[in-house]
Parts: sequence; structure tokens; C-alpha cells
Amino acid sequence: MLSPLEEIKNKLDIVEVIGHYIKLQKSGANYKALCPFHKEKTPSFYVSPSKQIWHCFGCQSGGDVVGFVMKIENLEFKDALKLLAEKAGVKITFENPEIVSKKQRLKEIYEKAADYLHNNLLKNQRVLDYLFERGLSLETIKEFKLGFAFDEWRNLTNFLIKSGFKSYEILQSGLAISKKEIKDISETTNKEVLKIQAEDIYDRFRSRIIFPIEDLSGNVIAYTARIFDKGGPLKTIRNVEEVGKYINSPQTLIYDKSRTLFGLARSKKYLSLEGKTVLVEGAMDFLAGWQKGIKNIVATCGTSLTPFHLDILKKYNKNLILSFDMDEAGRKASERAIDLSLEREFEVKILKLPQGKDLAEYLKDIKDSKEAEKLIQESQPIMEFYFERALSLGNKNDLEGKKLIVSYFLPQLNKIKNALDRAYWLEKTAEVLNLSSQILEDELNKISSNKFRRQPVDENETIISPLSSVGTVDRKIIIAERLLSFWAKYPELGEKFVDFIEFFPPQYQELIKVLKNVKEAEELQQKELSEEVLNLIKILSLRADYEEDLLAQYKVLKETEIENGLRELKRETIKEELNQLEKEILEAENSLDKEKLNDLMKEFKNLSKELLD
Repeated sequence: MLSPLEEIKNKLDIVEVIGHYIKLQKSGANYKALCPFHKEKTPSFYVSPSKQIWHCFGCQSGGDVVGFVMKIENLEFKDALKLLAEKAGVKITFENPEIVSKKQRLKEIYEKAADYLHNNLLKNQRVLDYLFERGLSLETIKEFKLGFAFDEWRNLTNFLIKSGFKSYEILQSGLAISKKEIKDISETTNKEVLKIQAEDIYDRFRSRIIFPIEDLSGNVIAYTARIFDKGGPLKTIRNVEEVGKYINSPQTLIYDKSRTLFGLARSKKYLSLEGKTVLVEGAMDFLAGWQKGIKNIVATCGTSLTPFHLDILKKYNKNLILSFDMDEAGRKASERAIDLSLEREFEVKILKLPQGKDLAEYLKDIKDSKEAEKLIQESQPIMEFYFERALSLGNKNDLEGKKLIVSYFLPQLNKIKNALDRAYWLEKTAEVLNLSSQILEDELNKISSNKFRRQPVDENETIISPLSSVGTVDRKIIIAERLLSFWAKYPELGEKFVDFIEFFPPQYQELIKVLKNVKEAEELQQKELSEEVLNLIKILSLRADYEEDLLAQYKVLKETEIENGLRELKRETIKEELNQLEKEILEAENSLDKEKLNDLMKEFKNLSKELLD
């Protein structure tokens, strides 16, 4: 955990604090002003946002944000800290010497362990070869003191005990796990803690490559670690998938992953110098980037991007370049990060990587740092990223496609505060889709007012809007709901649906059973239906009216729209099946199961052909 002083410094920008007292003028990467502490005509008072310090070259005064407030307000240290704590919204409790001593002891344990594990790695050629294959150089491995934990239960624990550390200290550091039922070492009494013996604990990190995590001062405070299972079955880890390929140190007195960024201790000076920050997901991506000359780079440590991370980064610059895996999970992580960043008024771009490659994989194959520099320079502005993705969701030349594109893109555009940017993208969208910009502006206003949307229960819930096509929605769900709205309003068209029932999502099958047995809309009113189905029919009725209004505007027959929609629903289902087959084919290839592979390839070929028909 961070101390109150560290937390205050992380939350407050020294430029903003000092700027409340004196007028600052931008000067390159720094700010300057007439010194408030002595008379002068030429500014000699400088503030460094990257270092979070100030200094007057006239009177030689200087210090951090607390020192400035102490001097200008004429306050004692504790009083200045209290004043800043209120500004930062930090509840302040001054640490007692015992806590300070415990934190220092934990740092000593990690530093000692880091040296030991690093030497283990340098002596293990198999692990070195693996890292070389992943693209890391020996120089990078040494610079960041990567380590290796043996596939043994108590190797590191025994070493640390021989080095003079107590069993309970090793447990408190998170480097060991207790055999006893101790969920939190802080829950035990001092007497119980002192009774913890060497045989009561075992190593947390076993058969893993170790990536040390440093605080801003360069002290090792935690590890993130990747499994190394290239030498056959492991003795201490039976189910790697269950345990996880990557594990991290738990939260301790000195480590909080939601407030710590991997590599920031090394890269912080480059963040201000470059004026932009490349944010990646893990240690390997960071190291690959650093090695190829991308020095203005940081990584999250086994967690999603948090507001605290952004508060820290904002001190260095307000330009983010995000690099995430572009699978579906990666896209969602990226969009959550984008939303947080835009809320805090960052300028956001996306690193454009080849499909299926992360940054480390891409950089491994390039020849020199110029290509890496070009990759950064060609990063994609956020709205271009959203617009391209929107266009990939549907055919811009038919009604359904236009609606899918608009339903994804407008909520993204709504996140942008700049009126000129919004106007530009509205016009561009209208031009590409051959729509009236006024229609799109009206839809955007609906989103802004939130009039037609219900809020999701959680971030994983699909947002369905019965009165508007606008919302972040699953493509197959949109198609299914549109079709069912027509079916519920016009049961006499049921024959068109019969051959496509299997392609509707499971949550609609109960309603479909009802619709199959009615020929006229009035019959629905006479049936005894569950409350869930009745509510769904009400929503679909409203949806049908909305859909028909749109069809009338574009002079499209509902019968034609239904036929096109049913074919599209089938295609979406086939795409899902193909995605699943791709995973099974990859598993069959890895397991060298030729017979299964041949069967899967035939099935894939047949489905692909069906998709094209």
C-alpha cells in the first residue's frame, strides 16, 4: 500500500498546485515563473511535471509539492500534508515507525530474492533460450534483472531464511504461501505470527520466469511471473490452466497493483520528453518495446487500467497510445481503457498491429528501431479506430447494415466532448452511409439524453434498446430481435421463419414455440403466457412499430427485410461455428491428432462453403 505522502503525490499534479498560487508559463517540457520567494524581473522559478519538483535558480529554493506549500503558506510539514490531503481527497494517517520499518524490511526481502532469482536464470540455459526465442536480448534480461524460480516447493523460502529473514516476514512479502488457514497475515496476532515456522510456508512462485516490479524509486516491490513448463511435467503445479500462466504478487504493505505501472521507474523521464505514453498489457510487451527503442512505455501489472493509473500518467502527459490484443476480450479491455481515458480528457490513439499479434510478437520480427518508431507514429486516432470497426459490422449499402454501423458508432462518438470533432464525424458517417446528417444528429441526441436506453446491470451485460437501434449491442441479438418483432406483429408470415428457427439465440426459443402455434396477432392475446414472454412481446411490439417507420422512410418491404435478415442470422451462426472450429483445429494440430484434424478441416470447409452460398 502507498503511504499517505505517496498517495497525495500520485493524485496531485505539482503544476496544478503551484499554478493556484503563481502564474506559470510553459517552457519546453517544464513551466517557469517569477519566483514568489524573492524579488526578480526575469523568471528563474521552474517546475518540472515529469519529476514533480520545483526549483528557483535565483534564491536556490526548491523541493516537492509539500515543500512548496510549506514555504508559501508558512506551514509545518504535517499541516502542509493535511492541506494537500484535503485537495487530493486522501484520508491521512501518519505512519508510525513500526510500519515504516516493516515496509523497509519487505523491500529488503524482494531485493535479496531478486538477486537470487536473477542468478538462477543466468545459470539456466533452457530458460535463457526460451527468452531469446521470444525476442529478448541478454542485455535486456540483465537490465531488468529477470529471474527464474525452480520447480521446487521451498527453494526461495529456504534461501531467504538462510539469509536472515523470518518465516512470517517472507509470508508478509507475498513470496510464500501458508499451509495453514491464514487468509491475511494481518488477521493473526503477534504471538501467532511469531510462531510461524519454515515448515509452515512454501514458495508462491515455482517453475516461473520472474519479472520484477519496481516502485518509482526503483525498489523491487513485487513480481509478475510466467509459467515455464518446457522441460516436461511439473512437480509442484499440476493444472497450469487452473493456476494461470501468469501470477502476480498479492497486495502487500508496499505493493498495490491498481496503483502500480510496470516499468514506470525506468520510463518516466521519457513520458514527458516524448509527450505521449505507450500503454501495453504486460511485462513482455513492455520489454520488447523498450528493447526496440520505445522508451515512453508502461504496462499494467496483472490488472485492468484503473483511474489511479491514469492519475499517475496524467502528470507526465495527456496523450495515450493503447496497445491491446485485438481479439474480442482485447477489444473490450481496450474500450474500457479508452472510456476511462476519455473521461479524464486524454487524447487517445490505438496501436495498429497485425491481426492476432501482440506487440512483443510484432517487434520480434522487425529489423530495427526505425520500424518501431514508425509503428508509434502511425498509431490510429481513436475515432478512426471506432469508425473502421463500425464499418466492419455491416453492409453500408443496406438498411440493416446501416443500422448496425450506426448502433455501434454513435455511442462511441457520444464520448467525445469536442463539438468540432463530433460535427466532423457526423458528417463523415452521413456521407459514407448516404444518410441525412440530421437523422444521425437526432439519434446522437437520444443517446446523450439517455431517453431510450436502459443502463446495464454490469459491464458484461448487452444493452438492448427496444425503441431505438442505437446502443452497444451484439450483432446476432439485434438481428434476432428485429426479426421477432416482425413475427410477433405478423404471425401470418411465420412460414418464412420455420427453416431458420435453429439459428435464433436460446433466450428466444420459448417465445418462438408460442409464435409457431399462432396464425394471427389476436391469438397472442388469448394465450396464457409467462410474465417473461409477455414482457418480451410488449417490447417487440414497440420495436415493430419503430422498424416499420424506418422501412417506410427507405421504401423497403418488410417481407424483403425479413428474408434478408433471416439469411444474415444464419450467416452469423455459421461464423460462430467457424470460430469454434478454428480453436478445435488448433488444439488438434498441437496434439498431432491427424484423424481429428482431417474431420475438422472437412467440417470447416463445408461450413465455409455454406457461408458463401
